[in-house]
Amino acid sequence: MEKTLADKLIFEYRDRIFGFALEKTRNIDRARELASDIMFEVYRAFLRHEDIVNTDGYVYRISKNVWAKYVHTLETGRRFEDISNMEIAAPEDNSEEEEHIRQLLRREIGFLSERQRTVIYMFYYDKRSVAEIAKRLGISEGTVKWHLSDARTKLKEGIDMNIDKNLELNPIHFEEMGHSGYTGSRGDTADIFDSVLKMNIAWACYHEPKTFEEIAREVGVPQVYAADQLAALVDFGFIDKLDNSKDPKYRTNMLMEDLRYEGNEEGEKILCDAAAVLAEKYFPKIFADFEASPDRWGMTCDGDDINFMKYSLVMLGIRKLRIKSVDDSKFAVERPDGGCFVAYAVVSDSGFKPKENKYWACGDMTRDSTEGEPSENYMELSVDCAYAGRQGRWRDNLSSDWSSLTKFINRGKGSLAPEEYKRLSDKGYIFEDRAQPIVVRTAADKFENILYTYPHDKITVPEEIKKLCGEVDAKFAAYNIKRHPKHMHGLVKAWNTNVLGAMTMLPRVIEIMLRNGQLAPLTDIQKKSVFSVLFLQKAE
Repeated sequence: MEKTLADKLIFEYRDRIFGFALEKTRNIDRARELASDIMFEVYRAFLRHEDIVNTDGYVYRISKNVWAKYVHTLETGRRFEDISNMEIAAPEDNSEEEEHIRQLLRREIGFLSERQRTVIYMFYYDKRSVAEIAKRLGISEGTVKWHLSDARTKLKEGIDMNIDKNLELNPIHFEEMGHSGYTGSRGDTADIFDSVLKMNIAWACYHEPKTFEEIAREVGVPQVYAADQLAALVDFGFIDKLDNSKDPKYRTNMLMEDLRYEGNEEGEKILCDAAAVLAEKYFPKIFADFEASPDRWGMTCDGDDINFMKYSLVMLGIRKLRIKSVDDSKFAVERPDGGCFVAYAVVSDSGFKPKENKYWACGDMTRDSTEGEPSENYMELSVDCAYAGRQGRWRDNLSSDWSSLTKFINRGKGSLAPEEYKRLSDKGYIFEDRAQPIVVRTAADKFENILYTYPHDKITVPEEIKKLCGEVDAKFAAYNIKRHPKHMHGLVKAWNTNVLGAMTMLPRVIEIMLRNGQLAPLTDIQKKSVFSVLFLQKAE
């Protein structure tokens, strides 16, 4: 490799090498010493070799070797080769099967703890007795024997592991990620789970607690690679460290839905059957009462399009079905960046081909500004789903957009900066100088609580529908409980209360109403602002 390229690469790896050294030594001075040794060996290797296919893996192997030699120098004053480079005796018959076992043994040794790797090396490859090892390491002979026995068991279990359950060979990924609550400066679930390794670490300890060694073994990576990833997930509360022992166990603290679950059709049938009942027996009266109202319940929109308004009535009618009081805030985790939310993810793998999710929907999104002049105050409710034409979901639902639209409605186009107007036009909130979302003007004394009261006084839930809500809650909870580990059951029960009041019902009901002719299709412009209601304070 040319010197200029080697210089560039060593600079790029400098911080990562020091991080590796600091994680290993837990001491700044020793980390600097170790990092210096590693960078020297890495730089020499770069200059000696031309075509390095996997630079990350190459640097890691060198770092691991230098670290092993460094440890041995500290403990015994003598240098030796790292275990990953040890020559494991080749089988006499040289069969493919035996060679495969040999490779597995080399890999499994790498998954052992640092102490157990040292004991294995000294006993089997350095030919030290138990007494000599105990004296060198400053531990009892009984402890040495325990390490040898435990290491043998782990090596055998690792080699015998059913490969169908090994995440190294069949890694998962998150099809969807989200949150319930409010985010902090670092964002939500998708921002923290920025690597497939983090996803697999979380999945590895979701159904049962595991030690760090067990997690690393299941995901199929050395502990040094998984350490920082696990630590980040623990720091942000996605994984709980269950004890403070020398070998603690870890357990994932977020809801994870498995798309590959064979019983998914059962849950889908429960929801779709309920949606059909709502379309037939709940929403027709809501529509009739709305159309009979002279002021359309205070709603206005471009062209006074009743069909367009009905889409938001479905959203509001579903909110009315949140009959039982549920507080899931006790399951929310306070994050170090100021966020506080329940995290969730949908799991799949490369071998599974999920059907297109035509029923995707996010939860209620609310934005508000209530401390300015009455002409500047607003509250906003919106939902994104498969029948909306917006992009970006909650990330693109900006408070600044609603503030700009409020100014546009109350003061006209001249109140907006050119970039504000362009932004609202691009989003479809303004079309041909007309505001597109539904607007409801509200008296000052009712404005503060309008998101929780409108239009609840105008919608009555029949007893038949209340009964249906209870039945669906019971069915859906029973269906979902069996899919999740026991430590998630409390959250599963909470999230399976008021199922028919969740916005996952919105696209299902809309689909049926379009099929039945209860609703007409929207224009492309209308899709950009559908399921959005902007509440403005009436002028005194």
